[in-house]
Amino acid sequence: MGSNSKQLKSIVMKKFKTVLTAIIMLFATSAFAAGGENVSPKVKAAFENDFSKASQVNWEKTSDFYFASFMLNGVRVDAAYDESGELVGTSRHISADQVPLSISLAISEKYAGYQVAKTALELNFEGQTRYYIAVENEKLSVKLKCLSNGDLEVESKTKK
Repeated sequence: MGSNSKQLKSIVMKKFKTVLTAIIMLFATSAFAAGGENVSPKVKAAFENDFSKASQVNWEKTSDFYFASFMLNGVRVDAAYDESGELVGTSRHISADQVPLSISLAISEKYAGYQVAKTALELNFEGQTRYYIAVENEKLSVKLKCLSNGDLEVESKTKK
């Protein structure tokens, strides 16, 4: 039983990383197909239920997921659905001053002397919200993945 549990956890983590990577890559681009011809009726119905006030909706289909890019209350939002119509994740760009205070404090403490980017990516996936934000100084540019509790993880570092 322990072996099966480890296998299952490995499969879930691999799927999680694949989905998360796909979501981040797609949300980072704005190349969405116009119209809704690429959307299954089940996914479209789920989307309309979840985001009834959405406008300017554009869809993109990959092998396993449907991605919607749309406007909601004046903000560009992206959402990912699986084939069964389940909402997998959402993202939106926010102002850096909208990230939780715990993240702002952690960044100011750990990256004192760094300039913080003006915007951040807020990503909701599997019930957890993550924030992706860049900081830089004269020597380094650092991209951070931040959890709401203030935990920071370095996604990448680039020397200038």
